[in-house]
Amino acid sequence: MTQSLDALLDQLIERKDIHSAIMSVASGDGTFKWSGARGVMSPDGPPVTPTTPWFVASITKLFIASVVMRLVEQGELALEDRLVDRHSPDITHGLHVLDGKDRTGQITIAHLLGHASGLPDYIEDYPKKQRKDLADRRSLVEILVEDGDRDWSLEDTAQWVRERLTPHFVPQALDGKRVRIRYSDTNYQLLVGIVETCRKAPFPRILQDLILDPLALKNTWFSGHYQGAGPEPAVPVLYAGADPINIPRFLTSIGDMNATCDDLISFFRAVVQGRLFEQDDTWRRMQSPAHRFSFPTDRGALRQPGWPIEYGLGVMGFQLPRLFTPFKPMPKVVGHTGSTGTWLFYAPEPDLYLAGAVSQVTAGAVPFKVVPKILQSVGQRPRT
Repeated sequence: MTQSLDALLDQLIERKDIHSAIMSVASGDGTFKWSGARGVMSPDGPPVTPTTPWFVASITKLFIASVVMRLVEQGELALEDRLVDRHSPDITHGLHVLDGKDRTGQITIAHLLGHASGLPDYIEDYPKKQRKDLADRRSLVEILVEDGDRDWSLEDTAQWVRERLTPHFVPQALDGKRVRIRYSDTNYQLLVGIVETCRKAPFPRILQDLILDPLALKNTWFSGHYQGAGPEPAVPVLYAGADPINIPRFLTSIGDMNATCDDLISFFRAVVQGRLFEQDDTWRRMQSPAHRFSFPTDRGALRQPGWPIEYGLGVMGFQLPRLFTPFKPMPKVVGHTGSTGTWLFYAPEPDLYLAGAVSQVTAGAVPFKVVPKILQSVGQRPRT
């Protein structure tokens, strides 16, 4: 079994443009653990190891959602709270205008958590064709890769969405039979702002108080907010294709985290086993009801999660359709991925946690190809 995982890691590092790969698999009952790493930290740097921290990208959303749900448990927030009641008008005015009608007032915290707001993604989306007045029609991620680093604020996100982008659909009726969802980083930037306004503190401090300190996660931190002794640890360089990219100011600004595989699995084990939340049904509420992403065809959706992935409240659900696994169905997994080829999943059957990263911005689909192979490799492990 471990030989099979080592071979899978070898295949992963041999893929074009992947310069580092780190993976870990652990059973929920603690009877099995495997970790491996291949590649180097940077073009001329030392090798990565299984304990090397890495940029987790949108796995951060699972932490953000967990913080929001903690505040819901404590009565400081409610899923039905409206965005406009939890943010200043400077942020919210005219944020969701579709066909000439402003629907920003319909957006709730639940819409943001479940990607049901219809708001465009400020990082990936392109200006609509009708915005012929815009000379620069690149997405923000293209501008960052091609033009270089910059600071970025929630105010910048709101202005970018308001002036350059168009909502994809109206905020959805969440109790409807067919709920349309579309992945949008804008939703979670707004959630961070809501939490900061609610607690009157910066989000890294709130996360430290509600999750990192209670779970003793010493190797998880926001860029620029390292709490350990000594300097902030290095993480593997991010690549865009064959070229390394260096955008520390932007990454620090938007608040995505760095962590080790061990810390991520410890965090998720606490979520799944009910040790993080105060109420028994909070984890269940995050998973259900989950709605399935559709098949968007525009350029902005190419690196985003799509069919057959489901999304609850900050939680992805993924299972290959039986058509693709006719002889041995793939177990369903829940968790989250990131656009730089990162993943954190739990497979209830056979009770396994999986974490990993390849630190490549063109590798957003890699987790959905690798995770089924991992499960195939370890799915027949002996159970105690």
